[in-house]
Amino acid sequence: MQFNNGRIGRCLVLVAAVYFLVRGPWRAIHDSGDFLTAFAAARCWIGGLNPYATGDLVVSARAAGAQVSEAHFLATPSVYPPPTLLLFAPLAVLPWELAKGIWLACTLGVSCWAAVALTRMAKGCSLAVWSFLLAFAPLHTGIAKGQPGVLVCALIVLGIVTPRPYIAGLLLGIAVCIKPQLVLGFVLLVIVLRQGRKLVAASTAAILVSAAAWMCMKPGSFDTWISNLSAVASTSANGSPLNPLRFQLLNIDTLVPQALYGTPVIAIVYAIIASVSAIAVLRAVDTPTAVAVVASAALLVGYHRFYDAQVLWLGIPAMLLAVEGRMSLVLRAGYSVFLIPGQTMAATWFDPRPDGLTSFLLLRHETLACVVMWLIFAAAAIRRGEGRIGRALANPAGSPAKII
Repeated sequence: MQFNNGRIGRCLVLVAAVYFLVRGPWRAIHDSGDFLTAFAAARCWIGGLNPYATGDLVVSARAAGAQVSEAHFLATPSVYPPPTLLLFAPLAVLPWELAKGIWLACTLGVSCWAAVALTRMAKGCSLAVWSFLLAFAPLHTGIAKGQPGVLVCALIVLGIVTPRPYIAGLLLGIAVCIKPQLVLGFVLLVIVLRQGRKLVAASTAAILVSAAAWMCMKPGSFDTWISNLSAVASTSANGSPLNPLRFQLLNIDTLVPQALYGTPVIAIVYAIIASVSAIAVLRAVDTPTAVAVVASAALLVGYHRFYDAQVLWLGIPAMLLAVEGRMSLVLRAGYSVFLIPGQTMAATWFDPRPDGLTSFLLLRHETLACVVMWLIFAAAAIRRGEGRIGRALANPAGSPAKII
C-alpha cells in the first residue's frame, strides 16, 4: 500500500511513462513497418490487386506516398488473413503518413482503454499496475512497429472485462479476424465459462467480416497467401535450432533440442499445455486466474513473437491479488523479464556459443519466463480449485463456504 499511495509509486509511474514514450510512440513515427504491410495489402484488396503478391504491394504502397522497396515486403511478407484487409480498408484509402498517424492514435487510445480496465480489476494496486503496463517492452515494440497485435491484445482485454456480452463478443470477433492464433484460447475460455451470448456475437462478427472479405478477393490471392504462410512457417516462424532468428520467438518449441525436434514431439508438448490449462481453468475459483492461465499458455502454443507478449497484461491482476508468498515474487521476476527486449539485446550484443548453456539462457529466457508463469498460474488455479472442492464436500447441504 505504501508503494501504491506514496511518492515512490508515482515516481515509478512517471519513469515508466517516459520509457514508454521513448521506446513506443517516438519510434513509431519513424518506423511502423508492420502496419505498412497490412496497409498496403488492404489497398490492394480495395483496388482489386493481389494483397499477398510482393509486386502489387510495392505498387500500392508507393501510390499512397510510402517510400518503400521490394525488400521490405520480402522481409515482412503479407500473411494477415483476408478479414484483416476489410477491417483496415478505412485507413487504406488515406495517404500513408496520415494513415500511420491515425493508426498510432488508435492503438494508443485502445491500449489506454484496456489499461484503465485492468487497473480497475486490480483494486488497491493501481500504481503497481500502471507501472507494469507502461514499462512493458512488448507493448513498446508493438507500437513502434505499428503491429496489429497491439490492437488485438487490447481487444482481448476489453472483450474479457466488458460486462455487456454482445459488445464483448463483438470485440473478440474482431480480434479473431486479425490474429486468430492469439485469440483462439480466449474463445475456448468463453466456451468453458458458458458465455453463450458472447460466443454468438464473436462467431457472428467473425463470419460476417470473413465472408465480406473473401467475396472481394482477387482470384488467385488464396494460393499466394498459402504460399506466404508456408514460407514464413519454414523460416522465421520455425522454432528449430537450425533457425538463426528463433530468438525472436516465444514458442515453447524453441526449447526443444534438435535431436527431438519434429511435429510429433511438438504436438505432444502442445497437447500437454492445452490439457493442463483446461484443467486449471475448470478448477479456477475466479475469472482473473483463469484468464491468466490462458494468457500465459497462449504464448507457448503456435507462432508468437516478442510483441505478442503484451497479452500477459491479463495476468497482472492475478499476479498482484490471487498469487501470494514466494510464488508471487517469482511471478514478478518473470514479468520483469519483459521490461526489456532481452533476447534481442543478447543476440545483438553477445556472441555466445550456439550450443552452450549461456547461449540457451540468454536467447531463451523470455520463453522460459513464460513457461514459469504458466506453471505458477495453473498451479494456483488447481490448488485453489481443490480447496473449493474440499469445502463443497464439507458442506454437502449447500451451506455457504466463503472463497477468498
